[in-house]
Amino acid sequence: MTANLPQSPGKAETPMGTRVRNLLIVIVAIALTVSLFLGMRTQTDTATLTELAENSTPLEVAMSNGKPTLMEFYANWCTSCQAMAKDMGELEQEYADKGNFVMLNVDNDKWLPEITRYR
Repeated sequence: MTANLPQSPGKAETPMGTRVRNLLIVIVAIALTVSLFLGMRTQTDTATLTELAENSTPLEVAMSNGKPTLMEFYANWCTSCQAMAKDMGELEQEYADKGNFVMLNVDNDKWLPEITRYR
């Protein structure tokens, strides 16, 4: 059993109205997609953990040059480490002449002695 609901005259959508509505939806969807894409592109312009590690002071140099040393143990898969990469990059740029910034990847067995030493 279906109920027959009265339709109000003048409320029916015309084919032209449907086209305009659909066109507006498409335009808004494209604008949102472009803005999200551009927003994500600007976020990747910051320093990455790999770049920080490549540009960091070698541990042997840092331990022998007499400057204060900030030693950061990180992992590429660590979301907290990824989030702090931008701030670490800014600190390194600001204080590079006053101290050493050493980045040690905990997934690299080369740094196992340092990891156990500074636990």
